[in-house]
Amino acid sequence: MMNTPSEPDQPFGSFHPAPKKIWSSGTIVAVFGCGALGLFLWWGRGESTSSTGSSGSQTPVKQKPDQARQKELIAYLQEHPEDEFAHYQLGELIRNRAPFQALENFSHVTSAHPHYFDAVAAIADIAQEQDLPDRAKPALQILVREFPEQVAYQEALARLYLEEGRYRRALRYSRRCVELDPDQADNQLLMAEILRKAGRTSEMLAPLKQALFLDPDSYPAHLSMAYAALYTGDLITAEREARWCLEQQPDSTTALRYLATIDRNRGNLEAALRHIDEALQIAPHDFDCLLIKADLLIYQRKGEAAYALLKPLYAEHQTDRHYISALARAAGLTGKREEALQLQKQNQQLIKEDDLRPSSLQSDSVEKKHSQQN
Repeated sequence: MMNTPSEPDQPFGSFHPAPKKIWSSGTIVAVFGCGALGLFLWWGRGESTSSTGSSGSQTPVKQKPDQARQKELIAYLQEHPEDEFAHYQLGELIRNRAPFQALENFSHVTSAHPHYFDAVAAIADIAQEQDLPDRAKPALQILVREFPEQVAYQEALARLYLEEGRYRRALRYSRRCVELDPDQADNQLLMAEILRKAGRTSEMLAPLKQALFLDPDSYPAHLSMAYAALYTGDLITAEREARWCLEQQPDSTTALRYLATIDRNRGNLEAALRHIDEALQIAPHDFDCLLIKADLLIYQRKGEAAYALLKPLYAEHQTDRHYISALARAAGLTGKREEALQLQKQNQQLIKEDDLRPSSLQSDSVEKKHSQQN
């Protein structure tokens, strides 16, 4: 958990003038000698006790006090369930052993508590670790408002909204990350990833170029640049970046898939098939590679082979527009006209559903209005 600013538990002591010297030098020497002897005897006793304990039970020294304190706090909270100080102490004790219970304890801590923001940060951490985005987001929003300069909170919110597909909000927080720390390549990569998911491929180029400037050997940046260049029509850059990635990781099915797509776009179907077959040797069940392989077979008018490749995937991918479109074409090539017609209707329905779905880059009011109408 990130440390957050907090006030000292005790105020600083006030300045007092030094007292007058009332002891003689002989008295000081005597007292000092007795003190040194006492310290020596205490130290030896401590070592003896430590060695005796290490030869006995292996139970950690702190375990019993923590367990006893935990029991005391649980018993106390049964009688005083509103005591937020006790909730905070119990949450701190058990957060590593019982995170869900700790989450509940921290949620009882209010803004009146001196460690309120520590409790909120603990809620955010636990909720993210336990994959509870609905609990993590409100906590992170509180932390972002209170500590707007903390990049980690901005990044966490951006990633949560990215996972939800709410790209407009994700972009807002990722841009703030870049503003706060423009020299961090990961911040640039996060923005590029959000833009990719949002379908704004051409806008990926600027943050990716900056990421590569900051970290020339960043594999994710090179791979994302290959994608951005490919889908903005710069096949030369796309091929260069994909081949660089393949040199670094020869088993990269993504780089091989990009090279196959580049060759297909250039009309070099045989080279494209070689690349995609190599990728499928590495990952025989990779859906994207299977889809490109079927697409290449359809280009070659090999409908039976494409249909045999695609049909077993129907149950799992029947809501994927690109898959249904490819299967419809393969069915048509094999003479399965009724099935092809049914698949075309299914594809049109999927397109209609996508068109009715509100854009993730629309304003929140538009999204809210749409959800209310449904």
